[in-house]
Amino acid sequence: MNNKNLPPPPTLPPNFTVSEKFCLLHKGELSEENYTCPKCKTKYCLKCAKKAKIEGKSCVKCKQLILL
Repeated sequence: MNNKNLPPPPTLPPNFTVSEKFCLLHKGELSEENYTCPKCKTKYCLKCAKKAKIEGKSCVKCKQLILL
């Protein structure tokens, strides 16, 4: 096969790192009161965690149920 007919390889986005002071549920700064996932230790605002539990959502990172 001729290499000239192949499409270029995909370019991947740069690595994205999340600060420890960032809530993945509302995608903003953590409030002073927060909840930590018991499995992966990801932190969320307590308000967001309570809302996620009511809505039946799980941890964004490890899919563990929100336990409050």
